[in-house]
Amino acid sequence: RCVQETGYGLDSFIKELHNKHKHFVPIIDPGIAVDPNFRIYTEGLNNGVFLKGPDGKIPIEGVTWPGYSVWVDFLNPNGDEYWEDCLVQLYTTISFDGLWLDMNQPSNFCDGECSDELHYNYYYFPLDFYNNLYYNPTHRPLEDSTISMQAVHYGGNANNNEFNYHNLFSLYQTNSTAKFFNQKLNKRPLIVSSATFPGVGRYASHWLGENYASWRYLEYSIPGIFNFGMFGIPFVGADICGTRGNATIALCSRWMQLGAFYPFMRNHNGAGNTPQEPYIDPKLKSVSDKAIRLRYSLARYIYTQYMQTSLKGGMIFKPVLFDYPDDPLLYSNLDTTFMFGNAIKVTPVLEDHTSTLISYFPNSDWYEFPSLKKVMSYNPNSKEGKNLTLVCGLENENINVHLKGGVILPYQSAPLADTSITAITKLKSLPISLIVIPDHDEKANGKVFYDEEQSLEKLTYHDYSLTLANSEIIVKLMGGNPQYKYMGLDRKISQITVINAKKYKDTLCAKAFNLRGQAIELNFKYEAADEKLVLTAKSGNLDIEDLTKVISVSYTHLRAHETSLHLVCRLLLEKKKQKT
Repeated sequence: RCVQETGYGLDSFIKELHNKHKHFVPIIDPGIAVDPNFRIYTEGLNNGVFLKGPDGKIPIEGVTWPGYSVWVDFLNPNGDEYWEDCLVQLYTTISFDGLWLDMNQPSNFCDGECSDELHYNYYYFPLDFYNNLYYNPTHRPLEDSTISMQAVHYGGNANNNEFNYHNLFSLYQTNSTAKFFNQKLNKRPLIVSSATFPGVGRYASHWLGENYASWRYLEYSIPGIFNFGMFGIPFVGADICGTRGNATIALCSRWMQLGAFYPFMRNHNGAGNTPQEPYIDPKLKSVSDKAIRLRYSLARYIYTQYMQTSLKGGMIFKPVLFDYPDDPLLYSNLDTTFMFGNAIKVTPVLEDHTSTLISYFPNSDWYEFPSLKKVMSYNPNSKEGKNLTLVCGLENENINVHLKGGVILPYQSAPLADTSITAITKLKSLPISLIVIPDHDEKANGKVFYDEEQSLEKLTYHDYSLTLANSEIIVKLMGGNPQYKYMGLDRKISQITVINAKKYKDTLCAKAFNLRGQAIELNFKYEAADEKLVLTAKSGNLDIEDLTKVISVSYTHLRAHETSLHLVCRLLLEKKKQKT
């Protein structure tokens, strides 16, 4: 309300944030102040859009931060329009980038209706009613810290009471808020919702609610995010370092490391607690900086995983078991490690004073990231994996991140070294590299997704598949409009690194082909110590939007295939022979 009427200079502050490529997401509560001098209240009252009391005529009241409050009835045909108009008026004062919808259970500082004085209205139903509900694990009255179950929704039907519609409030509110972003701002919504219901994931993200600054809650966050991924709400995170209580430097450092791989990463503290911003302590600052920069280096990969999940379903943050369902040993390792997308396994530290930990890896090739050192090889004679001992002392400030064999990963190393990169939007001006890790069948697959990020146009995107087979990396446009042109420089490929590349040690030449069939000569270098092949363009960078395939040719490969490129390589080989 105060922001609505005065602004308090927030608009200039937000402009400063935008100039630094940062975003502003204010917190919005659904309770609207009961005040005859408050225009937002009187407009809603005149339009009859508020939830009514048991008589179906007078708005039902509760108490929230502004004092006595009323709530929008989103079942009312005019409710959406009223809510959207409120957001339009707010946006003209402060140009926010997203909205954090809090207290939308909806919460209430008294129990049930409290129109005249604060009192407790626990017993709308007989006491034994609460014990006979299908699901009421706490056996607490339903009006505990929320609005009255006798509140009446639009429609005049006897069943249109709050008891039947209470859990739907967040779904209706997030839907209405998403319409504001779509129809009024013509962009995709960024909404973080406190309450959820099946379907909310279509419109909003979520955080796991107020938690405690404890190692137990650090560990709890992993299955919590698993659950919401299965509920169809994949963009979820926990309050890093804890909302209640005081976090130690060690706990906060470990939580920042784990949080760097939450789909929704946010450090959130409660009033009166010890500060937990990364800058308060040199160790916490250093650990946090490295964790965030590691996340930044994977920004294109993470965004690709987001979009694949949004368009096709699935989970970003998931149990390793989901990718290896035939390994029964993973059932006993469900919530101490996880897959982040289809390529990355993360093993966080979940206990204090930990310098090493043991983590189970299913039967596959596994590589440390970003060092790309191989730590485990696929065993064709076994279905079981292995327990590996991982170094994780806080003094090392490392996060145990591993890539599995058979993937192609888009990656940007610049954030790890360049301290000037302080906003993720800056990564659009930098090229990516591709890390290619063949599996035991010498194949690999990956995805890279590009779009305008805010646009609602359905075809303004490119969804590329990357496939390695027979020494060829095939680039194929799988979705989107071929005529669309993504302008970010991160569509450029500065380097392709093939790991476990012993078969490529005798490479004679390497070329890329564009959409017009033209060959682009590549530099190639085989590094025997690490068994990797590094490919770069002789001039500039490769453009993924103008690329069909990349081929490296060795003498063995040459004898097996007689394509035009291979003939060029044969001529190069003959010239070398003549010189010797």
